[in-house]
Amino acid sequence: MNKIYITFLIARSRLNAQGKCSIKCRITYRKERQEFALGLFVNPNHWKSELQMAKPPNEDNKFINSQLSLIKTKINQAFSI
Repeated sequence: MNKIYITFLIARSRLNAQGKCSIKCRITYRKERQEFALGLFVNPNHWKSELQMAKPPNEDNKFINSQLSLIKTKINQAFSI
């Protein structure tokens, strides 16, 4: 059985006018990788790569983390068919 890997990462080298980075999703399945932007932006100082989430828990970061959780759930559902 093939396992799906879902990773969230940011492009630290590309900041927008507000000083935030875009969040990308990387899906790896059967040794093939696909990466796409989510349309979410986070302060690079608040992004924790080890946890793949935004910290500390303020209003913006809670929204981002809930969206990431929702996206991960939907991807897992799509591959569980």
